[in-house]
Amino acid sequence: MNNEHWISKNYDHADEYVAAHEEETKASAVIDCGDGVYALLPKGMPALKIRFHGLFMIAPLPLLMACVIFLPLSGFLGEWEINATTLGISLLCLVMLAGLIRVIVMLLNIRDMFPRKYFVMLGPEGLAMHFSRFHFPAGHPKAFIPWNEVASAERTSAFFLPALLLGRLSVPALRVNSQKGAPVVIPLNSSKPERENDFERIENLIRSHPPG
Repeated sequence: MNNEHWISKNYDHADEYVAAHEEETKASAVIDCGDGVYALLPKGMPALKIRFHGLFMIAPLPLLMACVIFLPLSGFLGEWEINATTLGISLLCLVMLAGLIRVIVMLLNIRDMFPRKYFVMLGPEGLAMHFSRFHFPAGHPKAFIPWNEVASAERTSAFFLPALLLGRLSVPALRVNSQKGAPVVIPLNSSKPERENDFERIENLIRSHPPG
């Protein structure tokens, strides 16, 4: 079976399963889709794909954030004096900014508006990433590794562009190295105990598929 065929077949199977079992995605980043196929979701990340009505709902928020930032900035660069009133306005703007950021993060995790269609697929034939260049601008978002080419797996951190919405440059990740090509990177940003369990489960799955 050629690489293109097993990657496409397993991804379609995993994608359909995840879409039909949304509740399972809340419990773990490792979703057993049956037939030896697993979807390794980038749990804890902002939305990785956006529908039109989701974009329509979130679009005004960055504008409001810009206004909240611009008001005190333009004031102090203009003729505002530092007093209780101007400091109070600035503090209020800061609180509003923090609230808007929190609202955006909450919206980005509503799966009905922002479904996750990107993840790492683990199947009987190997591992394959299904991300876009937007997610890994300096990496290989479509990297894949057949089991007989897996060299090692290590916990590390990786630059993942959507994480900038969380104010971070990198996120925890499991990097699976290949003997021949680019590594497969599995990003996770859930709470540490949950992340540790997910990483351990993924490592066990990898060890259960010895090269051959």
